Amino acid sequence: MTDKNYKPAKYAVEIELAKSANDVFEHLIDLSKWWPEEFEGESIKLNSEFILRTGGTHYSKNKVVELVPDKKLVWLAIDSIRTTDNFDWTGTKMIFELTPQGDHTRVKFIYDGVVLEDEYDRLVEICDMTVKDLFYNYITGNKPKLFLQ
Repeated sequence: MTDKNYKPAKYAVEIELAKSANDVFEHLIDLSKWWPEEFEGESIKLNSEFILRTGGTHYSKNKVVELVPDKKLVWLAIDSIRTTDNFDWTGTKMIFELTPQGDHTRVKFIYDGVVLEDEYDRLVEICDMTVKDLFYNYITGNKPKLFLQ
């Protein structure tokens, strides 16, 4: 990742759910049920590995590197490529932090890695859609409004 078009990126988005931290965590760790890409493998245990794909253009192999029940889930991209432009985000962490707020739970999602210089707005849009729409609607039983293009 020495390409001059890469830049470090850290972006966070939060939602609050009228659910217990345990309920949120149990929904969160089973990515195959709500993550918007093709899913292969397992994401529910420490050191689990899984693959995410979107058609033939996006591939990432990931490893669960931190899992603290009802509090935190972190996975690390251990191999990745977007074939349309050879963008590689290997080394990026996806971090989910849960904080109880009475009978609610705050979910903070942090993307901590790299983006192409001109794609920060796209990163924000995808992170917001994934957490505020797809995960929120999955756990609340509503239909998602947005889809990855």
